[in-house]
Amino acid sequence: MVEIFKYIQSFLNINIGVITFSVGFFAIYLYAKQKKDYKREAAYLILQEIRYAEKQIRKYKEFNQYKLWDRLLPTNSWNKNINLFVKDLKETDIDLISDFYAKSAYVDIMIRKISDWKTQPLKPIPIQTSLQQPSITAQQDVNSQVPNNQFLLPLDPMQKTQDILKEVSSNIENIYNTPVVERLRRISEKEWYSLI
Repeated sequence: MVEIFKYIQSFLNINIGVITFSVGFFAIYLYAKQKKDYKREAAYLILQEIRYAEKQIRKYKEFNQYKLWDRLLPTNSWNKNINLFVKDLKETDIDLISDFYAKSAYVDIMIRKISDWKTQPLKPIPIQTSLQQPSITAQQDVNSQVPNNQFLLPLDPMQKTQDILKEVSSNIENIYNTPVVERLRRISEKEWYSLI
């Protein structure tokens, strides 16, 4: 038993350079593989986010409304990981994906604003106790006192937000079936052992 330990010790002493090189190479391989795996997983997640957001936009175009709980981008992996794809995608490709994410995030903000407004507690409206009418002199025209639109019902206070939501939603380009996303798909489908 002691002879085996002496043999292993002498083998390690003789081949210390080879062993150090092997361990170093293995550490570098693991680091590169981990970096590639992270990039592949980020690409896959970005694909899923784009697919989901486009699905929500199609629903909006069909029913002309978002549900208050809808979010186009529950997570935003593109903003966190854009640096991983700078070498793989062209500038115009990056711009196209960034534009998609920016508009989708803005739609999420609009949905949140509408949701916040609709879930606000109701505030009581003060009622005037005095019923004083403005006096009209003989020289004033009665019609000039009351504008024509005074008796119209008030507009929806969120109508402007709804209009912006509609405009932005109609301007979001579907990119899931484009060559840009196909490049991301290829990155996400690279084999686990591929380091290139």
